[in-house]
Amino acid sequence: MAKDKDNWSHKNDYPIEEIWNTNNMLAQDIAQRLTAFKALEKHGHPADMKDMREWNNTIQKMIDAFELMKYSRVVDKNEQKAIDEGLQLFCEYFSYLWD
Repeated sequence: MAKDKDNWSHKNDYPIEEIWNTNNMLAQDIAQRLTAFKALEKHGHPADMKDMREWNNTIQKMIDAFELMKYSRVVDKNEQKAIDEGLQLFCEYFSYLWD
C-alpha cells in the first residue's frame, strides 16, 4: 500500500499529524517507558533521595506530567502545575533513568 506523500513528512518517515504533534507523541512514548521503569525492581536511586519510595514517587510525578501532555487539550492551573513540576524533575533526573 503506497503512502500518501502529502500526509507524510521528511521522506515518509512519519505521518505529518505526528510531526505537528511531536510533543504529544513523545509524551505518549515517555509516559509508557517511565511506567515500565517505575515497575522494575531497581537496584538504586539517586543519592539525594532517602529511599526507593521517594524515587518511585518522583518517577510518578514525571509520569503524571507526561500523561497530562499526551493529548492536545487545554489544561487547568493545577494540571499545568503538575506538568511543570514533572518536566522539571524529568530534566533534573534524566541521567538517573537507568538501572
